[in-house]
Amino acid sequence: MAVKPSLLRAPRRSAHRERGVAALEFAIIVPLLIMLVFGIVQFSIAFNRKQGLHAAAREGARLASLPQSTQSEIVDRVEDALDGVVLDGTPTITVTPTATRPCDQRSGQTVVVEVTSTDNLEIPLWGNPSVTLRGRGEFRCE
Repeated sequence: MAVKPSLLRAPRRSAHRERGVAALEFAIIVPLLIMLVFGIVQFSIAFNRKQGLHAAAREGARLASLPQSTQSEIVDRVEDALDGVVLDGTPTITVTPTATRPCDQRSGQTVVVEVTSTDNLEIPLWGNPSVTLRGRGEFRCE
């Protein structure tokens, strides 16, 4: 029994069409994958920066818990702890209570140091959204 030549050509045409569909699907998916990968990287960088803000705020709060510590010493300690953290803007450092010596004659009460900064996420095809990162440290006064 002889096989007709037209039956042998049909699978080739189908395979050629499938390659075109695969290329189209790839072209549709690639931008989404790029956004996903860059988004994961950018959020990881932002999370790392946020952890740095928390660590700096804890350092400041630890120093602030001592009765002889002053506001300027606390701010200096936080700024020193932020040396290794790359931030997009200048951080805002807040010590509560706002007295010159936050823990002077306040034994057993708490002192809070907060560090706030903005960060720009750079995700291709998405834009550059800006997020606010906050770090907080809280200790009891000695």
